[in-house]
Amino acid sequence: MDVFRSDGHLTDEALAALVREDELEELTRLEIAEHLAFCDWCLERYTERLTDVELLTPARSCQESLWSRIRARTLRLITSRYATAAAAVVLALTMLWGGTLFPNRAMAPEDRGQVLESVQEAVTSWAQWPQNLTDAFSHLADFFDNRGADAPATQRGGFS
Repeated sequence: MDVFRSDGHLTDEALAALVREDELEELTRLEIAEHLAFCDWCLERYTERLTDVELLTPARSCQESLWSRIRARTLRLITSRYATAAAAVVLALTMLWGGTLFPNRAMAPEDRGQVLESVQEAVTSWAQWPQNLTDAFSHLADFFDNRGADAPATQRGGFS
């Protein structure tokens, strides 16, 4: 059996043997698999022949487990980034007003109230960022979850 045509593509006979799962030499199967990995035209011809064959469907979908892992990792990344930034701000402010950076600078008692008020406003606004980002990613994840709700179920490995 000839596996390749003169132009370098797979023959119809080789594709039919793959679909029928005929016994082929190991080297021949490897050559066909390698060619299908790089030749879109032959891969398309092969998949067209597979449309008549009953394909296996997964026992359960992995969509939910993947989405939950993506959400958990995103939340962990966002939280760690903003926690680091908040710790750096707190450390800088502690050094600034604790006298470490500017030990000779005296602050008037009436200025301390304004400074503490502005620091409190800054820390409050920084504390809201992780929750706002979490809400945004949650809405984005909900959008993608609901997007495929009306799509018909397939038997080619799609989600059902």
